[in-house]
Amino acid sequence: MASLDLSAAFDVVNVDLLMKRLKIIGLPGDVLSLIDIWLRNRLFYVEIDGQVSKFYDINYGTIQGSILGPILYAIFVSPLFDITDLSNFADDNYALTCSKFKESAITLMESKITTITNWLSGSGLKVNEEKTELCLFYRKECPPIEISINNKLIRSYGTMNVLGVTFDSRLNWSAHISNQINKANKALHAIKLIKKYFSSNEILTLITANFYSILYYNSEVWHLPTLKPELKQHLLSASANALKLAQRHTDPMESFINLHKNLNRATPDGILMFKHAVLLHKLFNNQTPTMEWADLHFKQTFNSRQTSFRVVRSSNFKIGNNILTNRLSILNNKIQLNDLNLSLNTFKCKYKQIFLTQSPAH
Repeated sequence: MASLDLSAAFDVVNVDLLMKRLKIIGLPGDVLSLIDIWLRNRLFYVEIDGQVSKFYDINYGTIQGSILGPILYAIFVSPLFDITDLSNFADDNYALTCSKFKESAITLMESKITTITNWLSGSGLKVNEEKTELCLFYRKECPPIEISINNKLIRSYGTMNVLGVTFDSRLNWSAHISNQINKANKALHAIKLIKKYFSSNEILTLITANFYSILYYNSEVWHLPTLKPELKQHLLSASANALKLAQRHTDPMESFINLHKNLNRATPDGILMFKHAVLLHKLFNNQTPTMEWADLHFKQTFNSRQTSFRVVRSSNFKIGNNILTNRLSILNNKIQLNDLNLSLNTFKCKYKQIFLTQSPAH
């Protein structure tokens, strides 16, 4: 996978070319006129150390920071998707190739990136080769590789950050979890500094908003079988250490599980169960790709007396337990089959109480 960095992507979009592409996709004339007026006849100036330049005309760009900016940029680059496969989110672009042989994968990637960079260049955009990242995913450790882009060599690294998620070359997710724990602990340190100004309940609210939102980011990977047991323990320890801030008097002998129960906060395992329950509901109701939906119904067991969900794990694929339907086996006998016919919101409310609520009072 290659992460392609574009230099000032939103700011250099050619408005004339954008308007042509908007017309091609069929936007009405009055909408085109409104967008055209909005993008043109803008001015800019430069200020350095209190010195201000004169105003200059600017008729480029989709106005970064605006609501329409990312949408118009996506439409601007959409013809590229007819030429080659490319995953993107706003101006973050990711090219992927796959092969049984490393040399073949490298050749395919060089060819794909050449196609992409040439097209982007022809549309007035520029790939910043110096910031382009490369990662080779393989189940074994292997030395770095290099590919050539416009006569510049790009060397691969062992990890790649994709929208805040750290992918490592062997997909064991240890780098991502370690990063999230470190980031969450930095937020926790800031809360410690202001702890004396807040009540226990207010501290708990601060922890929920500023600590757990970081710790639980992309927590679906916690269940993957390649995850080291010590990392799961680190997650529980980090979660419990945060909750200790909300207690005026802590018992050093209190277990981490009881600490979560007493403060009515879900453990990492509880979060994991709930997220997989939501995945199951979406998969069961065919809101995810058809292949996984068919695989689920093939592996799911049914009999005349069965009232709860159950799926049989299989090892038909090399990725084994990483396959979604195998991961859902942690929900065996924990989800009522009739509940899968509930609306998603009703289903979420019910299983939040089951998996997330720790307090006996609830």
